[in-house]
Amino acid sequence: MTFESSGRSSAGGVLVDLLPAFRWGDPRRLAELLADPRLPARWWTDTPLADAVATATPDTVARLSTHALRVLWPHLTLRSAMPHLPFCPEGQERDLNTTVEEAIAEVPTAGDDERLAVLVHAQLRPFLVGGRNLAAPDGEVRPGTPGTGLAALVEQLLRALPQDTPSDLQQAVRALLDWTSTPPVTPEPAQDGAAEAEPVRTDLDTVPASEPPVAENTAVLPESTAPGAEPELLKNPLQALAALVDSWNERERAIAGARMFSSTRVPLDVLGERFDVTKERIRQVQLTAERTLRSWLDSAAGAPMADHLRAVTRLLGPVSSVRRLEDVHHRHPDAVPGLDVPLWQVIACVLPEHRWQGRWLVPADGLDACQGRTRSALAERLAGGPLRWAEVPEVLAEVGVDGSDAEAWLEDLGGFRIVEDHLLLWGRNVNERAEAILALAGEPLSSDELNLRLADGTSPSSLRNQLQSDPRFLRTDRDRYGLRRWGGTEYLGIREMIVRELEAAGGEARSEDIVAALCGRFDVSEKSIQVYLSGVAFERHRRGWVRLAATESASDDYQPQRDISRTRRCFWTDKTWVYRIDITREHTRGSGFPVPAGFAAHLGLSPGGKVELTHQAGTVTVSWANQPLFGSLRPLLLQLEAVEGDHVFLAVRDGLLKALRIAREPESALQPAERALRLMGLSGQAPLPSDLGQRIGLKGAVTMEQVLAHLQIRGDKDILGLLTSETDTAAGAEGSTVAGTEPDGTPQQEAEVRTDPAWAQEIIPLLDPRTETAHLELARALASHGKAAPVFGYELEEGGWPADFAWIGPDIKVAVLADQHDVTTHEEAERREAAYRDAGWTAHSAGVWLERLDELTAALPDAAPQT
Repeated sequence: MTFESSGRSSAGGVLVDLLPAFRWGDPRRLAELLADPRLPARWWTDTPLADAVATATPDTVARLSTHALRVLWPHLTLRSAMPHLPFCPEGQERDLNTTVEEAIAEVPTAGDDERLAVLVHAQLRPFLVGGRNLAAPDGEVRPGTPGTGLAALVEQLLRALPQDTPSDLQQAVRALLDWTSTPPVTPEPAQDGAAEAEPVRTDLDTVPASEPPVAENTAVLPESTAPGAEPELLKNPLQALAALVDSWNERERAIAGARMFSSTRVPLDVLGERFDVTKERIRQVQLTAERTLRSWLDSAAGAPMADHLRAVTRLLGPVSSVRRLEDVHHRHPDAVPGLDVPLWQVIACVLPEHRWQGRWLVPADGLDACQGRTRSALAERLAGGPLRWAEVPEVLAEVGVDGSDAEAWLEDLGGFRIVEDHLLLWGRNVNERAEAILALAGEPLSSDELNLRLADGTSPSSLRNQLQSDPRFLRTDRDRYGLRRWGGTEYLGIREMIVRELEAAGGEARSEDIVAALCGRFDVSEKSIQVYLSGVAFERHRRGWVRLAATESASDDYQPQRDISRTRRCFWTDKTWVYRIDITREHTRGSGFPVPAGFAAHLGLSPGGKVELTHQAGTVTVSWANQPLFGSLRPLLLQLEAVEGDHVFLAVRDGLLKALRIAREPESALQPAERALRLMGLSGQAPLPSDLGQRIGLKGAVTMEQVLAHLQIRGDKDILGLLTSETDTAAGAEGSTVAGTEPDGTPQQEAEVRTDPAWAQEIIPLLDPRTETAHLELARALASHGKAAPVFGYELEEGGWPADFAWIGPDIKVAVLADQHDVTTHEEAERREAAYRDAGWTAHSAGVWLERLDELTAALPDAAPQT
């Protein structure tokens, strides 16, 4: 069990009473920030503050508290973070509407935590005395004059009174201060021969003198005629039970403690070996002890215990934590002599209307049934949106859970989270959790804001993919997402928004009007819009005006620039094409992922479209906004038992998605050719080149050189590297064909290379041969290879990161970035490259592309024929 103080200190209150934000914070995060080896777990909610101060010193408590505030709630005002601060002199001297972060910045010479620690320290004054040092064996009480804490509170109250407070009220507070400041009077000893007054006896007088007195703040009701008092709780249950236990012999006591009064029973055979008897004999002893206990509870001797059980049942209600049972009476934590178990544990096992399961006492139908009722009640209330935390106890009361147990009950229940003083339905996947966060916010949030509030390790790029592929969400700006049910205009990207503006204007509009409209509504730059307006999708038919470029009527089937036979990771089987995904942690977490345009077109998708596929574990949506995106395949992967490192091949026919898993193997266990075949969904001995060619879309008899060349065009670098290493070791083998010849040995005819005139007219002349040598060399090489000219001077939407060259289309995103020395810092260069990578681009500097020229030329489109 976690070490906790067995009773409350006379100085009541816990840390969450002073700093209420801690009550609603993530318990795991708070446990990291507030950890101290001298203090119990969750001390900020369970341990009296006077005990915490006496154990770990006021400075430690103040330092830990302010550190947690600074890390988790820098945005809170001092008034919200420390509602008791106005009653301290230090608080009356400050502007309480400043935030925690602003308060730290006001004192630049102090450490971050020290700047706020003085304010928390001021609120600890009433708790500086009377606390017990939990780390000391005897729980020594911190020295101090009794009543000092109360006097400090009254003194603060007097200081906080406004000047216009009525004089009689001021006099009353001063009189109270005088009374609390008066030292206690020690009674004079009785004179010789004087008769001492007969003390008034109560039931508690039967407690031996060695037992500690009842603490003032325990849940034990004082001997009083006050309404709601439970006289049965004033009786001594431990003393009554001890009489019964003493009547048992050593074996009976051992078996009772191990089998009757424990949440996990010791097996019969274990006890049989211990006492050298059979299991049946142990069972008989247990049954006899149980009958004895029931008879004793019905007798006059057991009446105090039976009355106590009834009182405890009334106080706990239908559902209670074990902690509440421990705290309800000051003797409950004490061990029962002879049983070596605490009294509360015996009571938990014999309460007539409760079952003890884990850390809970629940009705007879069990914990699962009670949690099921809770989920149903909360789901019904949460159907209308997030639930204010103040309303949660009312809902939990319907299933019998006390408000003091609310947070712990929900923590064990799972599926819910407390965020910003509200209870949210916390789903199993990131989409459901993001929906709950947005419902609480009530307005669109950026992906960074959502990611910060989710705090579940999801990468920003994965989160954006998930949001853009889920119909529940609406992208309202370049990087802002809301709920579709709120309505509003959907942001589809700059090109699509330009098309919308032109359609709204009747087909043509002034370019400056389009720029003003889009910049006014969305977080996009004028330069980015101008780059798109200068693209081939739009044309200027008169000065300053733009319209959609004339295009041929679209066919029913979208045709990408690269068909599926030239698409990376796509392989032909006997019946259809399959696409390979290499399983990563993001896949198993439920993140969506992009797929090539060639495979998306094979599914019947085109830009702006969406299709829903059915698989054996449910459905998945594939959508195409800026790029084709698959939704989460987590249910399917779980059914396949796929783990990180596996290969899963996806095939789609007639709207049905089928998947084949090939488990990962250690690289050392396979030859390069075998690893290459596994990446193609094949196994066994290396097939003929024609078989490999058919797998990647080549027809007829082909050579290994042709297979390797086609793999390079497709971009299958992993397979190409493995097969090349095998081919190199078998150089000169029969059947190989000399490069530059046809399969029959005749010389190949060189294809005529078309050159895009834009290279010579618009790009190469603008490059500086002194400072842009790599760009100039790359431009000339690409022009000589007959590649289409790029957009010259491009700006990425997400963050406005610039690129010198960019090729952008429905199925291509390739960029040439400025060299690192042209960027301010190395960190800035890394952020720029990460932004392009997260947006689905293949982007490198000109120098890197020159080293990978073959890869670049294979990825770029050819120049269009000139008319």
